[in-house]
Amino acid sequence: MKRIFHYIALAAVALGFSACSDDTDPKAQYPTDPNFLNIPVMANQTLELKDAGKVEFTLSQPNYGVAVVPDYTLQISLDPNFEKVPSKLDATTASLVFNKANEKVFYQLPKPSNSAAFSVSAKDIADGISAILGYDDLDQYKGREDKVYRGPLYCRVLSTIPTANPGTEDGYSILSNVVKFNNVVGFPSVRQPGVIYLVGAPSGWMGPDEGNSAAYAAWGLYENKDGIDSKVYYGIFEIPAGQFTFRFYTALTGWDGGASWGPGEDDTDVPIKMTDGVASGEIQPGKSKYTIPDWPGGWVKMTVNLANKNVQFVKVDGPGK
Repeated sequence: MKRIFHYIALAAVALGFSACSDDTDPKAQYPTDPNFLNIPVMANQTLELKDAGKVEFTLSQPNYGVAVVPDYTLQISLDPNFEKVPSKLDATTASLVFNKANEKVFYQLPKPSNSAAFSVSAKDIADGISAILGYDDLDQYKGREDKVYRGPLYCRVLSTIPTANPGTEDGYSILSNVVKFNNVVGFPSVRQPGVIYLVGAPSGWMGPDEGNSAAYAAWGLYENKDGIDSKVYYGIFEIPAGQFTFRFYTALTGWDGGASWGPGEDDTDVPIKMTDGVASGEIQPGKSKYTIPDWPGGWVKMTVNLANKNVQFVKVDGPGK
């Protein structure tokens, strides 16, 4: 319900941007006071991220001059001015912000909030610290405890109205004051590409639950390392003859956990056809299954795009193709 009111409020503000002609109509203003991020409770204590679980933040809403609920996105840095980097860096991800030398200056966490009191995952913060330091693989931490960051962490919040007139969002965005955690202890953690799972005849119709997570590792489709949060997943699998029947799960939360995606809502087989070794179609939340009844067997390269809600299956000669 809160989200509904959020969108209503934003719609009203958006109308105010473009449709108001009467000087008495409310119009959004650019907020000028950045001092809206409060000092966190843990700011003066040692914050061990591996034990923290969540880190709490509170803030006051910037003054937009009208009733509106902005999106708030946390940014972190190892530099109080968000301008310098502590070492030479060699990795990139979509959530990093760069200076002119293409060095990572700060990390913007991937999940915004529309609440003035919000929590962020301590792991997300640890991932961000690793990214700032240039680490994008857990193997880079092995035997190198000195790579675990210990020191101050600086945080600020970006407040923005996401449904302002297209192309004008920056005019209604403002960065908060910077708050400091005096002593943060990181841990070996890096942001990993997302994964979904093929569930069906090829995988033996195992229950899509955590108890089978080890077995389902072989049936995962993954985002590219440089496409984290793209919601586009790739995998190549050998599908035995007569077993081209399956759907996808975004999480191993059981048959009725709401994580299943397929060509339709109902638990039915939906035949598809390959033409010149390629088949494509739509995907949506549901339990329908893709099936090729006369499948002769072979390797299939799969692309599942949950952002655009489409899939593609391509017959290939082997796993490296």
